[in-house]
Amino acid sequence: MKQTQGDKHTIAWFKIAECVSRGEKERAFGVYRLLSHSFNDNAIARQLEADIYCSFGEIEQAIALYQQAMECYAKSDRFLEAAAIGEHLIHLRPADMVLYRKMIQLYISLVMVAKVRSHLYSLIDLLAQKQQWYEIKNIFEECARFDNDTEKVSVYADVIINADKAGCPSDIIIFCVEQALNDLSLVDNKKCVQNFMSLLQAHSDKLYNHALTYLKK
Repeated sequence: MKQTQGDKHTIAWFKIAECVSRGEKERAFGVYRLLSHSFNDNAIARQLEADIYCSFGEIEQAIALYQQAMECYAKSDRFLEAAAIGEHLIHLRPADMVLYRKMIQLYISLVMVAKVRSHLYSLIDLLAQKQQWYEIKNIFEECARFDNDTEKVSVYADVIINADKAGCPSDIIIFCVEQALNDLSLVDNKKCVQNFMSLLQAHSDKLYNHALTYLKK
C-alpha cells in the first residue's frame, strides 16, 4: 500500500520522537535527514525540522522554519494546515501583528468566521497598545473578501465597534463605516445594510447618525 505524505510525516515523527525523548539531538536530526528525502513536500519537511528544534528548546530556529512551512502550505492552497502552523506560532510569538494578519487572511479563505473574529480582537488589542491605527484600514479591506454577505456584516461591525472601544481615531472609524456602507449597498439583500445599521446603533448613536446622513447622500 502506498504511503501518503501525512503517513510518512507521522512515521518520521515517531522515530524522531524516540530520539527526542532520550535527549539525542544529533541523532534526531540524523534520522530527519535520512527520512526527509522521502517526503517530496517542503512544507512537511520544514514543519518536522521546526518540531525538532522546538522540542530541544531552540525556539528562534523553530520559528523561522515554521514560518517557511506555513508559507509553503498556503502557496499550495493547504490553508487548514497553514492555519494550524500559524496557531502554534502565535503561542510562540503572541505579539506578532504580521502573523495575526496572515491568520485572518487564512481564516477568511477557509470561511471560518469565529476564528476571523477571534484573531481580529487580538490584533485590534495589539494595534491599540502600539497606536498603529492606520492598519485598521488594511484589515478592513481584507474583510471585504468574505463572499457571504451576512458574515461580512458581522465582521465589519466587529472591526468598527472593537476599534472604536479601543480608542481608534474617529476619522479612521468614519472611513470604515463609509466603506462598509459602500460595499453593503451593492448587495441585493437590503437586510445587510439594515443589520449593519442596527449593530452600529446599538454601539453608538453618533456613528449611527453619521451613517444615516451618509446613506442619504
